[in-house]
Parts: sequence; C-alpha cells; structure tokens
Amino acid sequence: MKIINKKNNQITFSAEIDETLANAVRRYVDQIPILAVDEVEISKNDSPLYDETIAHRIGMVPLKMEKGFDDKTEEQIVLVAKKDGIVYSEDMKGKVKLVHDRIPITVLKKGQELEIVATARVGKGSKHSKFSPGLMFYRNKMKVKLDKDCPKEVVSACPRNVFKNEGGKVVVIDEDSCDMCEACTDLCRKIGKESIELIPTEELVITVESFGQISEEEIFKRAIETLEEDLKEVAKNISK
Repeated sequence: MKIINKKNNQITFSAEIDETLANAVRRYVDQIPILAVDEVEISKNDSPLYDETIAHRIGMVPLKMEKGFDDKTEEQIVLVAKKDGIVYSEDMKGKVKLVHDRIPITVLKKGQELEIVATARVGKGSKHSKFSPGLMFYRNKMKVKLDKDCPKEVVSACPRNVFKNEGGKVVVIDEDSCDMCEACTDLCRKIGKESIELIPTEELVITVESFGQISEEEIFKRAIETLEEDLKEVAKNISK
C-alpha cells in the first residue's frame, strides 16, 4: 500500500487488491454506524422555507460521531433563532458537536422566529444518506508507455499533468495521476500516431473522502471491520 495524496478529509492510496473486494468494502462504507438528526419538532417557523425543507436541511448537517455512541444513543439539539439574517448550523445547540458551523439553514427577517427541537440518533447510510460518513471510489492504476516520437502537444493536452517535456522529449512524471481519460491517445490519433499506450495494472488507486463525522482513515478501517463481522456471521450460519 502506498499513500499517493492526503489532504483535508480525503486520502488517496494505491494497493494490490481485487476489484470485487474493493467494491465490497466500498458498499460497507454505508454500514458504518453514524450519528445524525433523525427527528425534528418545529414549534415555530416564520421563515420562507416549508417545515419539511427545514427538517431536511437540519437532518443533513453532519455531526461528530463520538466514541461510546451506539444504536441506543439519543441526543437532543435545540435551535432557537430570532435574529434578522441567515440562520446557520452554529445556532444548533446541544451536547453533540457539529462538523461545520456555517451551514445555512434558512433566513429570517426582523420579527420572524424559528424554534426547533431535534433528536439525533445513530443509523446507517444504507437506510438514509444523512447517516453516510463519506465516499469511497477507485480505479485501475495505469502503466503509461511512450514511443520516442511522442508529440510534445500531449503535455498540455493531459488534464492530470502526467507528462512533461524534458530535454526535448516527452516523459512520464506521474503515472499515479493517470485516470485513463485518453486525452493523450486521442490527440495522437488525430495526428496519425500511436505513440502512447495505456495499460491497466492489477493495482487499484483508491480514494476515501470523509464528510467529517469520522476521519477518512477510520471510514476505511471500520468498513473492513464491519464486512469481516458479517462474513464471520455468514460462515457461522453455514457451518450449522
């Protein structure tokens, strides 16, 4: 396993892993228990948005998934706003921590009010997207082969900066970034050349992105652990 890129809430790495297994892990991202607003009681809403829209927006605000939270967890969140202007997620008060404070909920004018009591529970993304902790996607790592007569124009044609001009020749500097968009091979064909060959390898380039409830590393780890638990349960039932 090799780390290719790591930035805020996202990690990309390469690994020799079968696509069927990678797809199973990807699907199990939505089997990870995550905290989210599950019930909303609106006692006053003078804003221009319908109650259903307000409830939906509050439900999609990501909440930190703390250790110790389980399927019995219930946390109350109160939102009382009487100000003139935008109501943000930071106005949601309770014991739970918000991932982002500046998510717009609605807007109020002078004299208008919004009063809400919400209940957060633990659920899974397979039930509703508000419980989803993030995304995982992958592609084959590419092997890029160049002929000596490779046209220099491919350097500017490639949107992923895979090539560069070096000593008057085109060279590959970043195979990991090649996503087989074929902009380079299309250019070569237009000028009547077959100077570039893109060959899929057995390695996958995997990207995991977090919505902030848990880290991207934790998403990948917990998805594998949850998959293993279900496989053990299947094996146990088969052996009976």
